[in-house]
Amino acid sequence: MILFDGTYRLQRQGDAPFQPIGQWAYSWRLRIIDLSMSKPDVKYLRPYIVVATQTGEGIFKTTCAESLGKRICRDFELNIEEVLWAEHYPDEPALYVANFTPKSYFGTEIFFNIDWRPARQNELEAIQYFIPETENITCP
Repeated sequence: MILFDGTYRLQRQGDAPFQPIGQWAYSWRLRIIDLSMSKPDVKYLRPYIVVATQTGEGIFKTTCAESLGKRICRDFELNIEEVLWAEHYPDEPALYVANFTPKSYFGTEIFFNIDWRPARQNELEAIQYFIPETENITCP
């Protein structure tokens, strides 16, 4: 079941006293899939899939996982250890999956190191079941 299918935006922050409407620091097409809702009798190691696609709006200095990952997990009440994080770049016929590894702690805040790899065939098939327009994506 798809929990969220829409555009996720983060407003610019800074010292500027005036920010024009529509000025976004980041904007991603975001889809959040809950595998456990479609098959409640199956126990998943990572029951949630987050698929982020660049929209072309805003500035893109980093990936969505690096810039918004913790915020998206907080906003949608997801445990990052239970999430398969995938990103798609429209100019590339590939889907990349993030591996989050805790690298440092500051109080209760955890900072992650993110390693990327191409999606595996089983991951791609799980995503394509819910997001058919990813059919043109293949595994290397």
